[in-house]
Amino acid sequence: MALSLLVSNLINIRYLTGVEMTFGIMIMENTKRTLFVDQRYIEKAKNGARSGIRILPIEALPEYLKKRKRIRFEAEDVSVARLQRWKKRYRGIEWIPAENVIEGMRRRKRKEELKAIGGACRITDAVLKNVPKMLKIGMSEKMLAWEIEKLSRTLGADAMAFDTIVGFGSHTARPHHSPTDRKLKKHDIIQIDMGVKVDGYCSDCSRVFFLGKKTEEQKKIFDLLVRTVNETTKQVKAGMTNHALDKYARSMLRRGAPLGRPGEKMMTLTSGKKLDEFFTHGLGHGVGLEIHEGANLSKRAPKQILQANEVITIEPGIYFPGKWGMRIEDTILVKKTGAIALTRAKKI
Repeated sequence: MALSLLVSNLINIRYLTGVEMTFGIMIMENTKRTLFVDQRYIEKAKNGARSGIRILPIEALPEYLKKRKRIRFEAEDVSVARLQRWKKRYRGIEWIPAENVIEGMRRRKRKEELKAIGGACRITDAVLKNVPKMLKIGMSEKMLAWEIEKLSRTLGADAMAFDTIVGFGSHTARPHHSPTDRKLKKHDIIQIDMGVKVDGYCSDCSRVFFLGKKTEEQKKIFDLLVRTVNETTKQVKAGMTNHALDKYARSMLRRGAPLGRPGEKMMTLTSGKKLDEFFTHGLGHGVGLEIHEGANLSKRAPKQILQANEVITIEPGIYFPGKWGMRIEDTILVKKTGAIALTRAKKI
């Protein structure tokens, strides 16, 4: 008989049961699943939990655990202090740490999960389509972030997937910039990274906008990033590794060409550096109930193999500190023999 697993991570409980809560414990024992909740969630759990899940009051947990000699727990979720309290309260149990049990299950998305993610991506596309109409000289980054959130809610989003990133001008050189009171000026680059939640599931998309004509350098970098996203997405399929995808995208940036026109020379920088040296973060990440989950598309991460029906992002970026930066990102569905871009907002 498989060793029981005590699930304490609330997002994992949400995944297993379909019920969102702020407190609860689940015990998984072979195919048997028991959810322990306090009085605030008894009715919600009984009405909303998936079929086959037994619902018990949290007061029944001590008696349930008394019959167990060994039990696994989610090592990445349980603090040292909490584990010590459990050992003191439930004497005689051997507590065995386990990692990525439920997180591994979450990588392959079910039909209803993909439906929710698809809905979130469609709302994101609609919002980004309207961004050019929102742009006004003198508006602040905070104002634009608020307009984006308001429209997202109006279009049906339950919440934002994360704090919306809005950067103007030199602030675009900061990959995870937080909006400030900086005002929009003519000829500014505008970087937006946003996502929404639908039924608990996230989307993630980055687009670049220009208030005025691009410089030749900006046009070349922008075209290269769009090409890198599109070509890297074509490489995505189940069985591909995170390292291979990251390497492919970086090699495109390092070459810096071709940039779209026959006979055009490779782009070079006066600093002598290669473009991929200005790509300072991973290529992408898994998306689901959390904005970062599952796969980590980075050469620095442990090697992982992409799975069919996994949802990831592809998000190459180039950042020139103190000057400007750009990032283009799509949410992607991994299939057995290819991939589908779930975010389809216009890039150019």
